Amino acid sequence: MKVLALMPALYNTSPGQRFRLEQWARYLQKDGFNFTFLSFEDEGLHEVIYQPKQYARKVQLMLQAFVRRLDVLTKAQNFDIIFIYREAAAIGPAVIERLIARQGLPIIYDFDDPIWMSYNSPTNGFLSRLKWPSKTATICRLATKVMVGNSLLAQYATQYSDRVEVVPSTLDMRDYPPKSDREPKNPLTLVWTGSHSTLPFLENIKTLLQQLASLHSFRLSVISHTDTYQMEGVLTLSKRWNAATEAIDLHDADIGLAPFPNTGWTPWRCHGKILQYMAVGIPTIASPIGIIPDYIQDGVNGFLAQTDEEWVEKLYWLIKNPELRRKMGQAGRETIQNYYSAEVWIPQLQTIFEESISSHRVSKR
Repeated sequence: MKVLALMPALYNTSPGQRFRLEQWARYLQKDGFNFTFLSFEDEGLHEVIYQPKQYARKVQLMLQAFVRRLDVLTKAQNFDIIFIYREAAAIGPAVIERLIARQGLPIIYDFDDPIWMSYNSPTNGFLSRLKWPSKTATICRLATKVMVGNSLLAQYATQYSDRVEVVPSTLDMRDYPPKSDREPKNPLTLVWTGSHSTLPFLENIKTLLQQLASLHSFRLSVISHTDTYQMEGVLTLSKRWNAATEAIDLHDADIGLAPFPNTGWTPWRCHGKILQYMAVGIPTIASPIGIIPDYIQDGVNGFLAQTDEEWVEKLYWLIKNPELRRKMGQAGRETIQNYYSAEVWIPQLQTIFEESISSHRVSKR
């Protein structure tokens, strides 16, 4: 089966893509699936898109990318199925998706964020208006099958399609060896990992971390788009995220932090950082929003904390109790292995691809 995958970002540069089709393709290829990945952005756009300002350059590169994307229409007939992650083009309405559908090709449409919501990027400002978020509903209608990352996204998608499947973002556990049980380094390490858009969420617990630092010895490891972040009053180790080392980088940590506001996009998201913490066996403290309580059973495989008092109290318990950290970390890893590993979901994914082609053939008769 030949699959043309239309992705927004360059291969192996975007967490959403990596936790979804890029990861699954490694397994499905063994079952006769042949994937061709085509990104909307090129190297130039990838380099500049999250830098501040440079609006004229960004517009120029995005328009060039859109024209380049039109080449897909001449290539599509060489494939059995078209897989679209989030959107075929990062700007404008669903023009390319409509033209692909008119060619009579089955489409699997996949998204793991509430991309139908308007979002003003802190680095792109007014350029965010070019994204045309209302096209999400149109693509759902056009698709042979719609795949979404969680049950909340499914509630939206089922308004426009009766062919919706929930497939969570997953991890390839071969890439996530467990953290060793050796004695923790001194000082204890709390870790937060994320992108430029979620780094402000860490600031939401800044005061309580400063309060905790005055009472207990620990350091804060921040893995993100920059290696210059520092939190005043807290011993901070800042490191730039690297796809090749992201799992091993977590092995130096003892407790994972996942604070989120219950506003905007955030409750709808799949929150891959929590899966990563749990996969390597790091006990995790997270805000109880959206689907996060599906991942974390409070007090068993992690902690949920809503108020500042709960954050301080549960961090204190973990800092002071290495055995609690070990047990929670092990329980978290088992949760990922049993419910959120790529290997567990591959049979369901194979069925979705095969059913999409067979049902599309039937509908054309």
